[in-house]
Amino acid sequence: MGHQSSFYLTPKDKADLERRLREKTDFIILLDDSPTASPRVVDSLNFSEDDNPWYGKYLARPEDLDKIVMRHVKTQGYWTVEDLFSPVLEFTGCFFDGKILRRGRVYYVEGFYGPDGGWEEKSEAFRKWAKMVHTTIKKSLKRRDSKYVEYIGADAQAWVDAGGQLVD
Repeated sequence: MGHQSSFYLTPKDKADLERRLREKTDFIILLDDSPTASPRVVDSLNFSEDDNPWYGKYLARPEDLDKIVMRHVKTQGYWTVEDLFSPVLEFTGCFFDGKILRRGRVYYVEGFYGPDGGWEEKSEAFRKWAKMVHTTIKKSLKRRDSKYVEYIGADAQAWVDAGGQLVD
C-alpha cells in the first residue's frame, strides 16, 4: 500500500522541516539519480548544484543504504533509485522562484509484488520509520483543505498571505 501527502514549502520551510525531522530520527538524503550504481547522498533537503536546486530526493535510514536498489538508465547515462523496491520515502521539493510556489509531495510504499507475483512487504523497521517520518511531516505543517488535502509551511503561508501564488 502507498502513502502520500502533498505540501507547499519554501526553502526556509524545508530547512525548518529538516531540523524537526533530525530531532526525531536519523536519516540520509539521496538524490533521485546518480552517475554511478551507488546512491548519491547529500547533506540537505535544500541541496543545489551549480545554483540549480534538486527537487527529486529520497529519505532513508542510514542502516538501509546498502538495500537501496538502483536502475541504470542507459540512454541517459545515469542510475536512478528504484523506490518501489527500496526502503525509501520519495521527497519531491517545491519549485519556488518568488513568483510561484509549486506543490511537492512525500510518498512511500510498504511493499510490492515480487517476480513471482506474490506480495513482498518492506521490513517492519522501515514501515514503522516511514510512518513516523510521514506523520512528523504532516504534524509540522498546517493542513489546508483545497481541491485535495494538502499541507503548507509557515513561511509559504506567509508568502501566500502577502499575495504569492500556489501552483499544482
